[in-house]
Amino acid sequence: MKERNSGFTLVEVVVVLAVVAILAAILTPNIVKNIKDSKIARAANETQVIAGALASFYKDLGRWPTSRGNNANNNDFLYLLVGDGTVPGNSGANSQQWRGGGGWGGARMDTFVNHLIENDPKDAANNYPVTGDLKWAGPYIIKVKADPWGNHYSCNIAYTWFAGGNTNGVGVLSAGPDRTFNTRVNQPMATFTVLGDDIITRIQ
Repeated sequence: MKERNSGFTLVEVVVVLAVVAILAAILTPNIVKNIKDSKIARAANETQVIAGALASFYKDLGRWPTSRGNNANNNDFLYLLVGDGTVPGNSGANSQQWRGGGGWGGARMDTFVNHLIENDPKDAANNYPVTGDLKWAGPYIIKVKADPWGNHYSCNIAYTWFAGGNTNGVGVLSAGPDRTFNTRVNQPMATFTVLGDDIITRIQ
């Protein structure tokens, strides 16, 4: 009796490969979309977490992060808080301020870490008080990492401090999948609009 040779025929191999190729073609777009959606969801969640940490900071100290003292009229408040990661691009002069440009120079930028994780603002001579009714009781967040596309998160914290009362919206923003800040930084609270694919959690 003749024994049957083991193994697959060329036709069987071709059929299996064809089936695998068809399944890959069907599933790949869904997988890519799911990955993109998960990154957007992660960025939205992380902006909410950072915004929540800033709110806790405000609850404890009765003020938002600042550069020197608790005087909104000294014109020496922070313009921008940023996280780890690459500086995103921008689509215009007003958007550029989210990345420290357009007159918001690096001298008035600081990191979320220095205010929310450590009591170590850039102007170290004016650390936040750690005793009394209004005191720094952090850390308020464990870590602030880059967004899912490798860019830093930003907060236009300056607009919580303008003398005469703030009239602009304040939020924590990710530049989104296109890695470019599109949203204008100085928009009135009531009509604040997120532009492009930016992702933002409003604080006020």
